[in-house]
Amino acid sequence: MAGAGKKTTKKTIKQSKDIVESMVNNFKNKLLKLIEQGVTDLTIDAKGVKLIDSTGMGLLVAASNSLEQAGGQLSVINLEEHIYSLIQMMGIDKNLNAIAA
Repeated sequence: MAGAGKKTTKKTIKQSKDIVESMVNNFKNKLLKLIEQGVTDLTIDAKGVKLIDSTGMGLLVAASNSLEQAGGQLSVINLEEHIYSLIQMMGIDKNLNAIAA
């Protein structure tokens, strides 16, 4: 929860490409820039994402932890059912708000 007097900034970004090792650095930089700009509640619309590899999962957990420290949260929405199931099996849903399509 955001503390008293703390401004909560919400932002939704669309991510239609797979979140895999080859693109993680660019995506990480995009997320860090948003966090540095004061975004505390970030939603990633993952409609069209067919794969999130272990590097991508690690990025989502790290981003979620950073937002949590800032008093916010990360949500990933419109996940393919198989990705959502994997997130649940790995216990990552305890770190971020994951919602299936």
